[in-house]
Amino acid sequence: MEVIFGVSGLRGVVGEGLTPELISRYVYSFSKEIPKGEVVIGNDSRASCEMVKHAVVSSLTASGFDVVDIGVAPTPTVQFVTKEKNASGGISITASHNPEQWNGLKFIEGNGIFFNQDKIDSIKKNLQDNNFNDTSFEKCGKVIEDPLSKELHIEKVLEKIRFDCADKASITVAVDACNGAGSEVVPRFIERLGFKVERINCDLKAPFPRNPEPLKENLREFSLFIENNKEIDIGFALDGDADRVAIIDENGRYIGEENTIVLASKFFLEYLNPENKKVVTNLSTTRALEDVVSSLCGTVLRSKVGEINVVEKMIKTNALIGGEGNGGVIVSDIQYARDCLSAISLVLLGISKIKKPLSLIVSEIPSYYMVKYKIIISKEKYEKNLIYLKEFFKGNPYTEIDGLKFELCDSWVHIRPSNTEPIVRIIAEAKSLKKVNRLIEETKILMNAPC
Repeated sequence: MEVIFGVSGLRGVVGEGLTPELISRYVYSFSKEIPKGEVVIGNDSRASCEMVKHAVVSSLTASGFDVVDIGVAPTPTVQFVTKEKNASGGISITASHNPEQWNGLKFIEGNGIFFNQDKIDSIKKNLQDNNFNDTSFEKCGKVIEDPLSKELHIEKVLEKIRFDCADKASITVAVDACNGAGSEVVPRFIERLGFKVERINCDLKAPFPRNPEPLKENLREFSLFIENNKEIDIGFALDGDADRVAIIDENGRYIGEENTIVLASKFFLEYLNPENKKVVTNLSTTRALEDVVSSLCGTVLRSKVGEINVVEKMIKTNALIGGEGNGGVIVSDIQYARDCLSAISLVLLGISKIKKPLSLIVSEIPSYYMVKYKIIISKEKYEKNLIYLKEFFKGNPYTEIDGLKFELCDSWVHIRPSNTEPIVRIIAEAKSLKKVNRLIEETKILMNAPC
């Protein structure tokens, strides 16, 4: 099985493509893109992380870099520590939301921001050139273990998102960390905020108890746990490296990843009172975000799909908050990264200020149905059939900055070809399930029209 490499990093199945030799080659290639100095590394809780870490450390020290190992940590914590320590770069050892047999690397610049496409392309070129030279023995790097630096991330969020006059003592929060990277940091952070915490699947020594992607179908046991424990007011479910957050209400109802950025933006604008009310998200995130942000006199700006694209748009437009509909929230005052601590803090700020059940707060947010589908199709056929799509949706505004997205009266449809495989993703959203399904079917037919 081949590995996957792009702006989301390197991922592969251990023993079926992801080998120590391959990891070393990618790390050597990464090291050529950063200045000499320290590299911060951290990992999630997968059993294979020790193997991967040894390969990473060997490659970095052999290249003359010192390694600062912060241990098991969320990816956003690795990013934050990289920035805070003025390191040359960072690597998060994780396969994020992929199943446990997967592992991988996320490459981080010294400013704590993920490598963009240009940097990823440079790594690919370094791999092709195969020009790797180890340093001499006296210039080999050393390893510094620094697990306490994870507290820097917690302290920063506590400093920036204040809970003055909030009602915290009566609120109980459940956390399902999937026994992943957030198992210790996230519950401890919530307790530092002043809330009661119920820990579920927060054992770093245990395997993943579920698929780590925090989707509704993977969180049935967590939802049932909350439904049967009436003292719990809200639940947060994390993925393997804890950069994405899904929300469960007090009744055990899945609020979902799409509404994480909606709620976080709502409470950010309402309670932190920023002068700049721009919110950046990608083209495929729910339109409910526009509805909520505009009601608070804010503006939503759209980018290509992918965290780095949202981050670059935030920097360009000086936006203070952004994120994606996958449970990722970015607060620029803390860091330009999808940050579980920022997301959780903002949502808890809101429910503790409003003093209403989460289910009631969510019921006041405009409701949409979103459907995601993919079809197998060649890039050539996709490009030829765009003419049928444009003709069918003629008269409606559209953008081609990332595939093709049409904005309809009370709905939208986004068609994106994959960069790594012969598929096209179709994402649609509408006020009714009937309409969104019709949009998907119409688009499928047009995509498969004879060339």
